[in-house]
Amino acid sequence: MDLQRMQERVGLYSLLRTLYVYPLQEAVLDAVAHLELPDASPLHPGLHEMQARLRADGARAAALDALNIEMTRLLEGPGLTPAPPYASYYLHRGQLMGPPAIAARHAYLEWQAIPAGPTHLPEDHVALELGFLAYLAELSVRAGAVAQKALYASRTFLRQQLLPWLARFCTALSSAAADPFFRGLARFTQAAVEADLAWLDEALADLPVETTDATSTCC
Repeated sequence: MDLQRMQERVGLYSLLRTLYVYPLQEAVLDAVAHLELPDASPLHPGLHEMQARLRADGARAAALDALNIEMTRLLEGPGLTPAPPYASYYLHRGQLMGPPAIAARHAYLEWQAIPAGPTHLPEDHVALELGFLAYLAELSVRAGAVAQKALYASRTFLRQQLLPWLARFCTALSSAAADPFFRGLARFTQAAVEADLAWLDEALADLPVETTDATSTCC
């Protein structure tokens, strides 16, 4: 098992989570600006678009203000936004707090991974789902049976909970975005998650099959 790749997964999912937490913070933009990826990486085009946007705005504070205004319009509201960041919206006929939210909560409870601190986000918000994957990624770098179980749980959560709606969300986000940062974020997010699932499939191919990893649908 590639320990370096497993450690990189922790940082990647942690960064992705913070990119969907409103309001964006300057430290998050700094992390994006300094992230380096090989040109051949499927994540590079989206990252390059975000970085180019940040370079185009000389003052980081000005960029932060503009991005948070756009993030409010795209994701926060008030009212229905152009790119609702909730699984239920895409998988439950436009209604919120549906079966995908219940399924996400069950997964969090199984791993005792209830989000820390005050939060009013539905359980199927993209930031919470990415944060859960960051938590599982952190567990997977530890020794012992829990590490392997966390990898299987990551694959199951990706297949059943996140990927069934992520492409539609990223398309909505990219189509509605007036700021290229969010178009890049949509590309970066989808590429990162799809690449991670491909890596998990390869990494787990020679390991014993977990009975909890069987693919099913929640809704």
